[in-house]
Amino acid sequence: MMEEVLSPAKINLFLHVTGKRSDGYHELYTLMTCLGFGDRLEFDFNVPGVSVRCDHPDVPEDGSNLVHRAATLFFDELSGIGLSGRGRPGVRVVIHKKIPVGAGLGGGSSNAATTLLVLNRRFDSPFSLDALMAMGLRLGADVPFFIHGGPAFARGVGEKLSLCESLLPYYVVVFFPGFNASTPLVYKNVDFALTKQQKSNNNALLNEHEMGKVFDIKGFLHNDLEEAACRSYPDILSVREEMADFFPEGLLMTGSGSSFFALFSDGSKAEQVYDTLKEKTKATDKQVFLTSFAPAGNGLQEV
Repeated sequence: MMEEVLSPAKINLFLHVTGKRSDGYHELYTLMTCLGFGDRLEFDFNVPGVSVRCDHPDVPEDGSNLVHRAATLFFDELSGIGLSGRGRPGVRVVIHKKIPVGAGLGGGSSNAATTLLVLNRRFDSPFSLDALMAMGLRLGADVPFFIHGGPAFARGVGEKLSLCESLLPYYVVVFFPGFNASTPLVYKNVDFALTKQQKSNNNALLNEHEMGKVFDIKGFLHNDLEEAACRSYPDILSVREEMADFFPEGLLMTGSGSSFFALFSDGSKAEQVYDTLKEKTKATDKQVFLTSFAPAGNGLQEV
């Protein structure tokens, strides 16, 4: 029996790099939200071992794949607490990609988190949400966010999470320029002299969140990695300048790039911009998505 679930994309509504740790990782303060589109994952439990298939040529299908690693880790932990039963359970996962690869939209991390959540449900929830998030952190910094659900504030390397339940919803147009960016290279080029400029806005947003207000994120959009990405990849800077005419109300890069997004309160305006860009990017590697903020919560969404 096959099980199909949605593995959602995410965007960073703001991202502040607050420091660098001795292990080479960077400390962050970010607000992330899942979006209403994503990959489709199919799970088949009537197979031996762990195997992964994907319809995207740039996604590995061996043990380096995050889904493969997540399933293997889950079964190892299950065996460790003596709940694997007779023999070692198995799963075959087929990934139908819609989230562009290497785009700053969290596709791989989302796939890994979805796999952990599906397997935990399949085996009658032997692990708590905190335990699953701890497993997820071993796979990648964004994996705990997708397990925790969003929108959520994240600190540390992304593992210290608090749910943001009062975010004003928006329609979102996401633009992927057709090429990816190297996360390590972008972080390597961060200029810490420039990352302190948004602290007052940062504190104001936190105060509104703590007071339980419904707040508008529009005035707090920021990404410390955008300048580093533009210096690392002149093509990203070119894309930003090219897209500015289509997004007069503002455009922001998500994560370490290379995708950009814009927020719209007016759904018809968002659709108009989407249609224009869709026509403009026809027969290219560029992709455009019209979506919205996903609701808070960490439940699996069947497809």
